[in-house]
Amino acid sequence: PLVLSVISLITLPGISSAQDQSNLLGQLNTITTAVPFLIISPDARAGGMGDAGVASDPDANSIHWNPSKLAFVDKKLGFSVSYTPWLRQLVPDINLAYVSFYTKLKGDQTIGASLRYFSLGNITFTDNVGTEIGQYNPAEYSIDMVYARKLSEKFSGGISLRYIHSNLTGGFTVENNATKAGNSVAADVSMYYRTDLEISKKDAQLSFGLNISNIGAKISYTET
Repeated sequence: PLVLSVISLITLPGISSAQDQSNLLGQLNTITTAVPFLIISPDARAGGMGDAGVASDPDANSIHWNPSKLAFVDKKLGFSVSYTPWLRQLVPDINLAYVSFYTKLKGDQTIGASLRYFSLGNITFTDNVGTEIGQYNPAEYSIDMVYARKLSEKFSGGISLRYIHSNLTGGFTVENNATKAGNSVAADVSMYYRTDLEISKKDAQLSFGLNISNIGAKISYTET
């Protein structure tokens, strides 16, 4: 099918910190975007198309790309399982695991859920002078609950609620600051439009998608 117009707006929870903006000019700025694992493609099809999954055909991976697409799935239920060795040419033990599930309800409604787990491999922690203080395997995960509904024969809307857990330090003290696992919640709001048409006497399909994802609170790894 012909697929046109893919739109995705992504926000990520920021790390909670206080910074004097006047001191940042001309200096190396610290990246304050947390949990970037949320935007890693969980499926090969969308990843092979340059992460163009917001307006493609619906499947079990639609929970990640555009929850509202689930209202157009043909089958009663479906699931997806994937495992991705991440940057394996550089680091051998980083990986992303993903599992998702959906089921159709009466009245053109669909519900679904997914679990995303990202392991950062084994990391050796040191103090300011390079003395080893311990080893830890940082990991992050998110759990999604999704609801999608057809609002007309060609248009649907969807919402996803997400719990995020990120444990990067295992409670080690970093620069005299006690650390903790970060927890947050986020939501996706999405829409999907699909219509059939004919181009050069061949059946085609025109799809539009919009997903505003990871609308949520800040996430902090320290008490301050």
